[in-house]
Amino acid sequence: MTDGRVSRVGGPKEHVVLAALALNANQATSVDHLVEAVWGTSPPSSARGQIQKCVSGLRKLFKDAGQAGTIRTCPPGYILEIPPGDLDSEEFTRLVGVAREQVVDGELDEAAGSLRKALALWRGPALHGVRSDLIQRGAALLDDARFAAIEERVRLDLGMGRHEDLANELDGLIDKAPLRERLYGYRMLAMYRSGRQAEALEVFRRARTMLIEEVGVEPGQELCDLERAILNRDPALDAKAAGAGSIAGAAEQAGGHPPTPRPLPGSTADFVGREAHVAEIKSFLLSEAPQESSFAVRVVAISGKGGVGKSTLALRVAHELSDSFPDGHLYADLEDPETGERPATLLARFLRALGVPGPAVPEDHSERAELYRSLLAHKQLLVVLDGVTTEEQVLSLLPGTATCPVIVTSRARLTRLPGARWVDVNVFDTEQSLEMLGKIVGWDRVHAEQDAAVELVNLCGGLPLALRIAGGRLASRPQMWVSGLVSRLADETRRLDEFSHRGLELRASISLTYHSLPSQARRLFRLLALVPAPDFPAWAAAALLDTGQFEADDALGCLVDAHLLDTLEYPGRRIRYRFHDLIRLYAHERLFEVEPVARRRDVLARVLSAWLALAERAHRKEYGGDYTILHSDVPRWHGIADMDLDPDDYPMEWWESERRALVVAVRRAAAEGMDELCWDLACTLINLFEVKGYFDDWEETSRLALEATTRAGNRFGQAASLYSLGTLYLYQKRLAESEECLETALRTFEEENSTLGCALALRMAASVDRMRGNVTLMLDKYERARVKMREVGDPVGEAYILRSLAKFRTDEGDFEAARSLLDEAHTLCRRVNYRRGDAQAARGFAELHLVTGHTGLARQEFQRVLRIVRDIGDRIGEAHALYGLGLIRRQEGKLDSAETTLVHALTLAHQVGEPLVEAQAQYALGGIELARGNYVPAEEHLVKARRLFLDLGMPMWHAKSLIMLSEVHADDVAEAGAELDEAERLLGSIDSKEASRLRGQLTETRSALRLDYGADLEPI
Repeated sequence: MTDGRVSRVGGPKEHVVLAALALNANQATSVDHLVEAVWGTSPPSSARGQIQKCVSGLRKLFKDAGQAGTIRTCPPGYILEIPPGDLDSEEFTRLVGVAREQVVDGELDEAAGSLRKALALWRGPALHGVRSDLIQRGAALLDDARFAAIEERVRLDLGMGRHEDLANELDGLIDKAPLRERLYGYRMLAMYRSGRQAEALEVFRRARTMLIEEVGVEPGQELCDLERAILNRDPALDAKAAGAGSIAGAAEQAGGHPPTPRPLPGSTADFVGREAHVAEIKSFLLSEAPQESSFAVRVVAISGKGGVGKSTLALRVAHELSDSFPDGHLYADLEDPETGERPATLLARFLRALGVPGPAVPEDHSERAELYRSLLAHKQLLVVLDGVTTEEQVLSLLPGTATCPVIVTSRARLTRLPGARWVDVNVFDTEQSLEMLGKIVGWDRVHAEQDAAVELVNLCGGLPLALRIAGGRLASRPQMWVSGLVSRLADETRRLDEFSHRGLELRASISLTYHSLPSQARRLFRLLALVPAPDFPAWAAAALLDTGQFEADDALGCLVDAHLLDTLEYPGRRIRYRFHDLIRLYAHERLFEVEPVARRRDVLARVLSAWLALAERAHRKEYGGDYTILHSDVPRWHGIADMDLDPDDYPMEWWESERRALVVAVRRAAAEGMDELCWDLACTLINLFEVKGYFDDWEETSRLALEATTRAGNRFGQAASLYSLGTLYLYQKRLAESEECLETALRTFEEENSTLGCALALRMAASVDRMRGNVTLMLDKYERARVKMREVGDPVGEAYILRSLAKFRTDEGDFEAARSLLDEAHTLCRRVNYRRGDAQAARGFAELHLVTGHTGLARQEFQRVLRIVRDIGDRIGEAHALYGLGLIRRQEGKLDSAETTLVHALTLAHQVGEPLVEAQAQYALGGIELARGNYVPAEEHLVKARRLFLDLGMPMWHAKSLIMLSEVHADDVAEAGAELDEAERLLGSIDSKEASRLRGQLTETRSALRLDYGADLEPI
C-alpha cells in the first residue's frame, strides 16, 4: 500500500517470490532459494528464467508505486531493500524487545502496553494464502513469535490483576491455537482468580481431550500441577502470592539457590595453532550485537573433519570465557556412543544442573524445553554442545535469550541453526604441527631429529588427533627415535594401525563419521579410493556410482558436509575434490573389505573410460574431429556423453586441469593390466604433451603403454605406443631413437592393415629424414603418407604433410610451389576449424614472405600466429612465432628489438623443451652480435647453436653455424679454415638447393678470408 493506494501483486509465483524476499529483507536471497520456494524440490528446467520474470514484474510494481530500486540484484540472487521502520515484522521484534527491557526494569504496565502495540501490527496469520512449503515454514516462525508475545502480555496482565478481562479473550485465543498448553493454563488461572473454580477445571478437561485426540499425548506436568493446585485451592494461586502472572509449576518448586553448574572437561595443556579462531569466537560472543539481532541467541558452530580439534577449540574458548558467564556452563557430549543421550534426556540433566529436583522435571519433551528456557531467561550462562550430528539434537537445547550463547561442534555443517557464526577448522600446517609435537614430546627430541620430525608431521597430515597419538607414543617411550616411528608409519597398509595409543584411535574417529552417512554416500566414499588422481572433478563420482550427476552430487555433498572430502577451487570456479591422506587410507580399507574384486575392476574401468571419453572430446574440439589419432574399441562410460563439461568449450584448459589425473590414470591402467585403455589414453594425450611441452609425462605414459601392450601381446597397441614415442623423440630431436620407433611401428601397422597408423608413422618418419637432409626419402614418405591420409579422410594429417612440404619448397627457393601447398593446407585446416593447424599454415606463409622480402606481410602473419597460439595455449607454437618476429626485426635493422624478441623466444623454448627453436635463436643472436662487431658474445651464441645442432643431428644448420663462426674467427685463419672444412663436409652429403646455396656461401667466405687449400694458410 502506497499513499492509501493498494498495489496488487501478480500471480501465485510472484506472491511466493515477494514473500521469500520479504522474509529475508535487506539480505541477499539466492535464486536457488527462490526456486525452492516456488517449486520445492522438483523445479522445471526453465525455473531460473521464470524467477527472473517474477522479479521483473515485482520491480515494475514497486516502480509504479514510486519505490523504484526496492529490489536490487546482488549475487547470488536479489535483495529486497526496506527502510528501517517500514517492515512490520522488524517493528514487531523491536517492540517485543522494548517490552522485555521494561519487564527487567519492573515497568510491567508499560511492558504490556508495548506488547499491545506490537500485536496491533498483525492483521491475521503470517503470509496467509501463500502456497509454498518453504514460505509457510518461515510464516510458522513468525506466528510462533506472535503467540509468544501474546502469552507474555497475558502473563503480565494476570500479574497486574486483570484476570476478569482475560477470561473471555483467552477463550478466543485457544480457538486460534488449540494446542498451546500455556494458553489453557492462563485461562484456568484467570477463571480461578475470578472465582470460577469449576469452569477452570472444565478448561483443563477440554485441554486434555484436545491434546489426546489431536496429538495423542496427555497434558504436560505444568498443566497437571495447576489442575491439582486448583482442586486444593492452593494459596500460591492467589494473585498477590503468585506475583507477576506465575503459573504453579516446576519452576517455583526449584526454590533456593542451586550451585552454579560448571561441568566443562579440562582444556589441554598443549593447545596450539588456533589463536585466530579463539579470538574470532570470543569477539563474536562478547561484542555488542546489532539492534536487529540483539535478542537472538548467539550460536557459534565449529565444524571440521574428525580429529581436527573442534572439541579442543570449543573447550579452550569456554574456559577462557568463564568469568564472562557468572551463572556457569552447561556441557554435553552428543557424539559419545556410550551415553546414548537424546535431547529429552539432556534437557532433564540440564534442568537438574540448574536446580530443578528430579521429581519436578516434566515428563514431556516440550515442557522440559520450555522450563529450560524459562530458567535461563535471566541468566548469563554458556552452553557447549559437543559432537552434534544433526540439527534436531540442538534445537530444543537452545536457550531463548541472548544472554546465554551456545557453542556447537560438529563434523558436518548444521545449516538449519538460525544465525549461526560458522567457524571451519582445518588441519595444521607444518609449523603448527611441529609446535604441537614439540609440546607433547619435548623440543629437544624434535630439534635432535628435525628432518624426521617434519616427515612425521607430514605423515600425520596436519591432523591434531594423529599428531596427539604419534606424540603420545613417542612420549611414552623416551628411548624411541622419531625416525623409528616414521619407518613404522611409512607402510600405508599398516599406517592406521599405528595411529592408536591408550584409548586414542584414529580409525575409530573416521569410522564414526563414515557409519553416520547414508548408504549411497558410504558407497561413494569407498569407491573414491579407486580414483587414481590426487584430486578429481564431480563427474568422477557419477562415473563411480554409474548414476546421473544430480544423484552423485548429493552423495558428494554428504561427504563434504561430513568433512570426509575437501573441496578445492581452481581458477575459473572449477571445483575439485580430494581426500585427506589418512582418510583416503580408511576409504581404501573399506573398499577392500566391502567391494569384491570383480566389482572394483569394473568400477575402475568405468571411471578410466570416462576420462578417456572426455580426452577424446577435447581432442575432437581441438582438431575438428577424430583426426591424426588412433583409438581402441574399449567401451566408454555412457553417462559422460550427456554431461556439459569443459572439453566442449575449452579443450586445452580442460586438458591442462586434468593433466595430473590423466597421467595417473595411465599408470593405474598399466598396473591393472588394462592394456587397451592404457595405450588409448596415452596416445590421446599426445596433443596436450606436444602443445605444452610436457615431454617427461609424454615419455612416461608412452613407455607404460608400450610395456602394458607388450605384456598383453597387443600388437596394435604396441605399434601405437611406439608411434607415440617416435613422435616424442622427433620433437626432442632424438632422431636415431625416433627413426627406430617409427620404423618398428610402421612395420606393425602394415601387418595389422592399419592405413591410418601407416600414414601417421610415415609422416613422422619423413620429418626425421627432412631434419637429416635425406631429401629423396623424405619426399617419398611424405607422398605415401599423403595418399593414405586422403584414403582415410584425415584433413588434419594431410595439412601437416602439406605444410612440411611447403617448408621444404621455401628453403629450396621454389616459392610458387610453397605458396600453393600452404594455400591447400590452410583450406583444409579452416574446413575443420583446426586453429593450431591454421596457425602453422600462417607461420609457413610468414616464413615464405620473409625470404621473398615481403617483410610487412611476414610481420602480419607472425603476429596472427602469435595471437592464435597464445589463445589456444600452444607454448611451443609461441616460441616459433617469437623466433620469426625476431628474424623480421633483425632484417629491418632493429637489432635491439630483435635481440629482445629472440631472447624471449630462446627462454620460452628452453622452458618447454623445444631445442630446435633454442638452437635457431642462439644462431640468430650470434648473427646480431656479429653485425654489431661484438665477437666474444657472438662466439658464445654460435658455439651453443653449433652444439645444439650437432646433438639434434641437423647437418644443414650445423654447417650454417660453422660458416658464421668462421667469420667470427677471421683473425685466426687456421681455426676459421677448419670450421669451413667441417661445414663443407657436412653439406657434401645433402642433395638440396639450400645445401647448394650454402656451399656457394662457403666459397665466398673462403675467398673473403683469402684462404687457399693449395697453399699454406696465411693470415689476412
